[in-house]
Amino acid sequence: MKFFFYADNLNPTQLKRRAPEHKVLGKAYLPDHTIHFCRWSSQWRGGLASVTPSPGERVWGIIADVTDEDAKLLDTFEEEVPPNAFRQVQVTVMTEQGDKELVTTHIATPIGKFKPKEHYLDWVTKGVKHWKLPDECVAMWESFRPK
Repeated sequence: MKFFFYADNLNPTQLKRRAPEHKVLGKAYLPDHTIHFCRWSSQWRGGLASVTPSPGERVWGIIADVTDEDAKLLDTFEEEVPPNAFRQVQVTVMTEQGDKELVTTHIATPIGKFKPKEHYLDWVTKGVKHWKLPDECVAMWESFRPK
């Protein structure tokens, strides 16, 4: 299954833990969406990212091939969030080459608005830089830091 990873799952340490058999296929973005922090994470002690529709914006990430076993592991989120807090949905992303690709991703069931913690943003940014995602992606994540 082709899966679109964004946010904390971009961190290579976390990606390896949650989808050990993944094979990265390339960079892509989810058009007309943005990041919002609509779930609380006890692990991060702050907001957990998801995507939400937002015309004209985009969320960068990577596409990876994952096994059925990886998909099951991804759904457990290491038992860090309640069952069904995130659901797998199909979305159409745009690859770096400009091709449309139908993939699966996780989207949260919102429960409120929460602020992300610095260490969470550091973790995500490490992944963004690891995959050499565009500067606009780095800037977006940096914009969530307190001023």
